[in-house]
Amino acid sequence: MAEGFDIDHLAKLARLNLTDAEKALYSTQLSSILGHFRALAEADLPSSVDDARVVREAALRSDEPGPSLGAEAVTRIAPAARDGQISVPRVVDDES
Repeated sequence: MAEGFDIDHLAKLARLNLTDAEKALYSTQLSSILGHFRALAEADLPSSVDDARVVREAALRSDEPGPSLGAEAVTRIAPAARDGQISVPRVVDDES
């Protein structure tokens, strides 16, 4: 485990089968990324920035109803469907 993370655990959570070379590469890259976040967290930045201002000034599109595909069309283009519903693989394991 390096830099406070376990690459094997992260790979398992992401359902990735990584080679040893990929684990080494991704560990190095993730350590670098986390280092940048640490540097930002430690930076002496002015506290006068109003975080909420960004949301208030953002240009959001209006939420207006429009045409939709409908359930039959959606299930027809889905990778897998059963009984009029989209079928997806199980993503939660019984083990912790």
